Amino acid sequence: MDHDTQPMPGAASTEEMRTCNKVLDIIFTYKLHKFEDATDRLEVGRPKFIAVIQKFVRAREAIQMCLPAFPFKSANKIEKVLGTLPDRAEELALRRLNGMCQSIEKIYHPGAVLTIISDGLVYNDLLNVPDRDTWAYGEALRQMAVRLKCNHISFSRLRDLVNFAGPDELNQITYVANATNFRRHLLNNFGKEDLDIDREIKTNPDTMMTYLGYRRFFVSDLKYIFPLNKDRSKSAYKKDVKFMAKEMLIRGHAFAGAVKSAYPDHLRLSIHHSTGEHKVSISLLETKSEFTTPWHCSVAQLANGEWLSGPKSEFDRDPRYTLVFENGALSHFKEVVATDSSTPSAESSTAKSSDDSLRKVDRHTEASTKTIVALLGALSPDSKQATADLVATLDDPI
Repeated sequence: MDHDTQPMPGAASTEEMRTCNKVLDIIFTYKLHKFEDATDRLEVGRPKFIAVIQKFVRAREAIQMCLPAFPFKSANKIEKVLGTLPDRAEELALRRLNGMCQSIEKIYHPGAVLTIISDGLVYNDLLNVPDRDTWAYGEALRQMAVRLKCNHISFSRLRDLVNFAGPDELNQITYVANATNFRRHLLNNFGKEDLDIDREIKTNPDTMMTYLGYRRFFVSDLKYIFPLNKDRSKSAYKKDVKFMAKEMLIRGHAFAGAVKSAYPDHLRLSIHHSTGEHKVSISLLETKSEFTTPWHCSVAQLANGEWLSGPKSEFDRDPRYTLVFENGALSHFKEVVATDSSTPSAESSTAKSSDDSLRKVDRHTEASTKTIVALLGALSPDSKQATADLVATLDDPI
């Protein structure tokens, strides 16, 4: 599609317009692809997005984008994710986002900067995720970005968006101590007491799509935190999930206002499906599945190098995949190609024993660091009996 002659606000040269459209076309290649009309929806917002980009291009400045995302790992550690900290899924997402900015830099020398706004504290208490885990996830993510040399990515958090005279420097303790204060100031400064969320869902397509997405994910995210029992039927659980989703929307409405106030001139990106009129919906993972956010899934690498995303439980059940540890922590799954050898070598037998043991530990995903360290030691060739003893222990009911 030729966008060179598209009307622009104010006087703009043909070359300027061409550059703006090239930049936006690059961003569109990272679009959220869950729906067939994704491209058409984004084209609806093209004039607005171009106007935002044009301000930076005209000033020959780096194009500034912002993305509320990367809150914390899903509360469902049994079926969806490997743990509480970022793993290979987040690494792939950061590389993808940084790569998008690098691609922009190739055709527009000032380049682009993406600010990731960590939104974990906005919602974590609703989803039963501790403030401490939210802090640990965010800090590990920032360290990962530095290690990967994602120089086009910067970070912001809730504390930066609210007018609150908190501690000069945040650490784990001061973060946890002020988490409630940050949330309270968000709602006090940007919340609307007269917000009719039911009406908003019915009349605002963007709100409706976000609401449906929340409901879909919460059913699985909270199933082990609030299990069905004689006092909580399936229908009652789904009703409560709807209530939870609406509470998320109320906070999300305030958070969106805070983001707009703090970053009024940034190009707004989103992980959520939208009408495409106000924000660019993007996929954080290059995947064909519906799991496009790394904190809601695990990833597996095929033998050909391709990556898949999906629930941890699916990869765990599939005998083609084995778990991979990196730096002493669970990282991702990897496809193991079977050999034609009829007699397994001692090395392959040890590897199979290791894989089986790892899978048993994975099913007890809340295993402590000490357990994992013990397991890694037990998997050495000289510790076969220790491996058997450890597996037997894990098989015992707790």
